[in-house]
Amino acid sequence: MQHLIIDNGSYEIKAGFSSADTPLKVQNTVAKTRDGVIYVGNDFLTNNNNYSGIMLKRPFSQGHLTSWETEKPVWDYTLQKLGGADKKGVDPSQTHLILTEPPFQLPQLSINTDQIVFEEYGFNEYFRCIPPLLVPWVAEANDFYLVVDSGHDATWVVPMIYQSVHWEGVRKLPVGGKLLAGLLAETISFRHYDVSEEPVLVNTIKEQTCFIAPEGKFQDYLKNKSKYECEFILPDFKTTTTGYVRTPKTKITADTQILKLYDERFTVPESYYHPEIIFDNHRATAHSALLQQTPFKNLADLIVEAVMASPKVTRPMLVANICIVGGSTKFPGFDARLKAELEKELPQQWHLQFRDVEDTGREEVAWVGGANLADSDVLDKVSISKKEYFEHGSNWCQKQFGFKNLT
Repeated sequence: MQHLIIDNGSYEIKAGFSSADTPLKVQNTVAKTRDGVIYVGNDFLTNNNNYSGIMLKRPFSQGHLTSWETEKPVWDYTLQKLGGADKKGVDPSQTHLILTEPPFQLPQLSINTDQIVFEEYGFNEYFRCIPPLLVPWVAEANDFYLVVDSGHDATWVVPMIYQSVHWEGVRKLPVGGKLLAGLLAETISFRHYDVSEEPVLVNTIKEQTCFIAPEGKFQDYLKNKSKYECEFILPDFKTTTTGYVRTPKTKITADTQILKLYDERFTVPESYYHPEIIFDNHRATAHSALLQQTPFKNLADLIVEAVMASPKVTRPMLVANICIVGGSTKFPGFDARLKAELEKELPQQWHLQFRDVEDTGREEVAWVGGANLADSDVLDKVSISKKEYFEHGSNWCQKQFGFKNLT
């Protein structure tokens, strides 16, 4: 029996067998170019030499997997790639699947996923969980972890106690890579060029230029924004299709287009700590007195809430084992700023410490945890077989894997 781990992220799928060293990464999207060509998964990255005007349709909406019409072609593409050189794909009847889903996924959507897994693909055995549940299987042996997972759709704060999710303490900040990219696109379109139909370009600018200002320095950075000027070479579709940051050694020509960025670089990621920035930059809400006076909770506030919602005896141990994962946590300055913000809010006698997972990219932690789980005897105790599924019905998986009802 092979063990296949699919970390089904809304931006990127990380998939691979437990015997692999690294997962296969697939864009979780169906793309349509300006001339009407359709690409699935990574194909638009390799077969398309012009990303201008490309449309990306993703199967996730509001953080939930809502469109299997979009997701299934991407899964078919992924399983075909995992099949190796013979292109025969994966044999689900001989495969145990470990699949991740977002926290608090709507039950009916989870049931839809279970039906696809067993009735459409026919996997032999199955275990479904949220990504933070797999993090303790990667980190050092410890019974208490506080997982901060910032991905494409949102940022989740999840207390893990004895390798189980403490659901009463789970908190969500609706700020992730998707929102930050949209905010950056609006800002650039207003100040410079219209990039509203250039998702690949905007994402490249975000990843290569944005950073988080140190604690207490945001206003100083705003006053001296000219110091943080960054020149970004826009794509000409001859020498570059995505663009890149200009360096002192970069040679330019007369027709090279340059985008100069200033405070956009740090005001956009500042949304983690000042969510009101999102509303200040939106036409419909910028002048709303009610919204301007509303005290929005930022990332540090939600982490403190998550800790305080956990059993009292576990709180210092959760704070001493904070794991930061997810692709949107890779902004320069993310860790230092979060640590400084938390030190102001938490008791001084508590030892605050971040646990980095060595030799593992932050976006791959859940997949590596799934691979480690597959090698343990725990998996057999929590999995559901295809036979059990057809015996008990479609609600059986939700009873076993779903989040506990909160009272």
